[in-house]
Order: sequence, then C-alpha cells, then structure tokens
Amino acid sequence: MPPLGPTGLPIECDGDYHAPTWQLAASVGGSATRIVFGDMQVPTEQLAATATVGRFPTPRLGWTASVGGIVAGRIDNRDLVGGGTASAAITWLALYEGARRPFIAVSGSLGTAYVRAVGDDMQRHWWWASDLRAGVMVGKTLWDRIVPYAAVRAFGGPVFWTLAGDDVVGGDQYHVTVGAGLVVRLPRDADLALEVMPLGERSASLAFTMRL
Repeated sequence: MPPLGPTGLPIECDGDYHAPTWQLAASVGGSATRIVFGDMQVPTEQLAATATVGRFPTPRLGWTASVGGIVAGRIDNRDLVGGGTASAAITWLALYEGARRPFIAVSGSLGTAYVRAVGDDMQRHWWWASDLRAGVMVGKTLWDRIVPYAAVRAFGGPVFWTLAGDDVVGGDQYHVTVGAGLVVRLPRDADLALEVMPLGERSASLAFTMRL
C-alpha cells in the first residue's frame, strides 16, 4: 500500500476554531518491503500517484478518501504491469499543541491495492493486498509555517498471489513503519509535505494539498 502521509492534518493543531475545511491533495509515493508466503519471502516495490479528498468537520476530527494508480514497481524482481489503489482514513487530534507542547494525532486507515505482474511461472497473475493501519504522529508547528513530525504506524492484512502455479496468502514481514516528515504551510491555503519512513516497511512520499 502507498503510505498514508500527512494529508489528514487540520489547518491548525492547537485547537483554534476554524470552519469545516475541505482538502484536495495530489501525491506521489513509493514503498518497498517483503511479503512472507510460508517459508518464502518475496521482495516488492511500488510507485503510485494518488488523488485524495478530505474534510475536517471539527478542529479534532477529519477523514480522507484516496484513489490512485500504481505506475511502476517490481514483485520478486519482475516488473509490474499496472494496477490501482483505494483507501479511506480517519485522523483524530488527540492532543492539541501548546506553546511548548507538541501535538499528537492518531489515525486509522483501510485500503487495498491490486496489480498485474509476472509470477515465477512466467505467467501474468493478479496481486491483491488489503491493508488495515493504525498510526501515531507527534509534531510541532514552528514559526506558523513549518510542521516537523515523527510517525509510527502498525499494519496488517492478507496478500494474495500465485507461486509455482498455486494460489497463496501471505503478509508483510515487518507490520510496522517508522519515520518522520515535514509539512510546509504555503500561502493561499496550500501545504507541501514530505515524508520518509526508513524503518520496517520503507517508504517516501511527496504531497501537495489545497484547502477549500
């Protein structure tokens, strides 16, 4: 699955009231991990472009829905033939930030990804992956514009594939991803966000968000 990223953050993380806000985002992200099928480990890589719509009806609570296309990648060192992703997420600002106190945001998401790829029998097969995630972000707004944060997310879900002509079900080797990100508040209600998760499932994403 593509990384969730920081597109579900509210305008302010200190609890100041704002009218309900819509968010539209475009992002590109890549991930790499290993999927375990019994005693076999299959390396996977993917690069996806994603469009997201979201809304924060209150200063604490927000939701997002995303669809995307997998534009490149490899499964077991063989190129993908293309595919797509879809996901939905909820973010809850559990702790408002203060003058010296960071904010804490928790999130949950459910998603799926599918691709066509060449298996070890040199035939094309469907690769299906489902993904349920829970995460925590801790960050601080600096100079009203810069929002660095640290993040950890745990996840799990079945992956369906074909090996040696047999249908198999597996799961991620790590079930966790850890890293950090940076949100830059731009003029005219826009954000630019970069996230890098180097531990566990490895990923990186770049997102541009407009608030309406």
